[in-house]
Amino acid sequence: MPPPSRNVRPAPSAAARNEAAGKAAFLQKVQALVTAGQLDGAVQMLMTAIAKVKPLDAVEFRIRAAQLLRRSAKERAIAVLEEGVAQPPGASSGPAWLALAGLYEELRDRKKAMQAAQQTIGLQLTPGQRVDLGRLMSKLGMDREALAAVRAGYQASGDHPRLASYALRVALQAADWELSDRLTAQLMQAHQQGMTEEVSETPRTHLLWCEDEAVNVRTIASFAKRQFPERPPLVTQAWPAKPGRKLRVGYLSYDFRAHATSLLHLGAMRHHDHEQFEWVAYCTSYDDGSAMRRDMLSRFEQVRMLGKLSDLQAAQRIAQDRIDVLVDLNGLTEGTRMGILAHRPAPVQISYLGYPGTAGGRFIDYFIADPYTVPEGREALFPEKVIRIPHTYQINDYLARYLPPKPRKRPDGLPEGVPVVGMFNNVNKITPTAWQAWMRILQAVPEAVFWVLELNPVAREHLEAAAQRLGVAPGRLVFAPKLKQEQHLARMQFCDLMLDPWPYGGHTTTGDSLFAGVPVLALEGHNFASRVSGGLLHAAGLSELVRPTLEDYIAHGVQLLKSPERLAKMKQYLLRHRARLAVFDAPARTRHLELAYLATYALSVRGESPRHIRVEGGRAPVARADKKEAAQ
Repeated sequence: MPPPSRNVRPAPSAAARNEAAGKAAFLQKVQALVTAGQLDGAVQMLMTAIAKVKPLDAVEFRIRAAQLLRRSAKERAIAVLEEGVAQPPGASSGPAWLALAGLYEELRDRKKAMQAAQQTIGLQLTPGQRVDLGRLMSKLGMDREALAAVRAGYQASGDHPRLASYALRVALQAADWELSDRLTAQLMQAHQQGMTEEVSETPRTHLLWCEDEAVNVRTIASFAKRQFPERPPLVTQAWPAKPGRKLRVGYLSYDFRAHATSLLHLGAMRHHDHEQFEWVAYCTSYDDGSAMRRDMLSRFEQVRMLGKLSDLQAAQRIAQDRIDVLVDLNGLTEGTRMGILAHRPAPVQISYLGYPGTAGGRFIDYFIADPYTVPEGREALFPEKVIRIPHTYQINDYLARYLPPKPRKRPDGLPEGVPVVGMFNNVNKITPTAWQAWMRILQAVPEAVFWVLELNPVAREHLEAAAQRLGVAPGRLVFAPKLKQEQHLARMQFCDLMLDPWPYGGHTTTGDSLFAGVPVLALEGHNFASRVSGGLLHAAGLSELVRPTLEDYIAHGVQLLKSPERLAKMKQYLLRHRARLAVFDAPARTRHLELAYLATYALSVRGESPRHIRVEGGRAPVARADKKEAAQ
């Protein structure tokens, strides 16, 4: 919601107050229907009222109706908005065009999304809507326009802290560190002043700058509570155990398509036990026609398509299936259907893989980690109970995949006979502090080049200028175009050392690098998102590449690049021994997951509350009470 205006306005008339009170009462009735799960009734109520209200309220009601339809009936939501913008044009239609552009983008119709976004030019938008337009333009690759929009909206709001997180995502994507530093300073001050709920940060953008895990937990819990209120539970106790009955486990995901989460989770599905367990897919994503989607869904006993069902309808479907353990693979990421879990359709509900760490607790009982990403004693911070599996929580079934041979021809722009330093994470993970550290490494190794993924033009300009200011010629930056996964793995083998960003480090990117035989240098982090690379390196037997301090990180990077024989030995180690490395042992990781699912069900069927669980090797998991529980 946009922040309140700071302008002083005259007191409203009695008629205006009555009109406002009537509108508020009407919207309360709409919200009551939403809370009761009667979305169709709420939409019908809004649409019926449109003809009876003034144009500005009609636009608002259409947008509200579209928002209610957005998760389960995007085409219908689009029709509601298209009908509205087809009315005689007026300055008040700007928010409807903006909402329509957002829906087109979600359906991956980039052309229509850009056209709708451009329709907002010259129309009335609040400061918050102006920032939202910038976020959308950034997704569409309109980076200069995006920066201009968020700057204008943020300034017009009086630098309102509630808009800072939304503007920050655009600033980071454009590597506009002057703006991002100002926004992160404002956000940190707000958290220190106890204003976490007021700033309303979005989870992923928050993790891009904040490494304080206690602040992370408060921020994410606040977001989850605001966006996904608890509903009356559909299932209140475990389904009874019977001799010979398989444990029914459901995986809920928006990412059953060509997506990094599916690439990882296929490792579990290839090795899951179908004798003791029955696996059910709850798919909320669109069909992208990919081979990965077909492969993934073919490995389940049953597949349920929930994308066009409301949260309540989808939850009822899951409850009817009598699922024992429901595992959400999205967490608080794009396309999340956390609202389904809010209805408690299964006796045990777990968050895994898609999002690093807490999902806000309440109706999420557990999340899955490892001893490194959540060190001993840190579990007390989280509202969920923590399941720790050995080595690394991330499942990497690279042994089932093919590593293409190193190409004979070097990638364009990559010179011969010089050290190649790589960083293939998203540009929004690059912070000024990390960039300064990397430039110091390049200064100390003047013959090295820095190989990064191709950037949007605005970010490239900013990074080249930042390199120049730090004494590194922009010509030493080499930009790699985006390629298909196999081609990308092949070219990665030209890299001598990968540098991991912080505070949001590489996850799938680090696994890719290790599979390609490329060592990764990581800074030891202080929260889940910043410790994933370290966990993967420990599981690969390369703990020396996890450095405790920034100065040590820089010094170690310089030492390695000046010792090509050491890097060559690390590469040989990764390529020769990967079949024996824990980081790539998907069958064992899958067994650890299954042991964890059995342990959570055992607690549930005995009527016991969730407890922290540690899976150790192939042995039965240990369920441990909190200290305060043990003392009772």
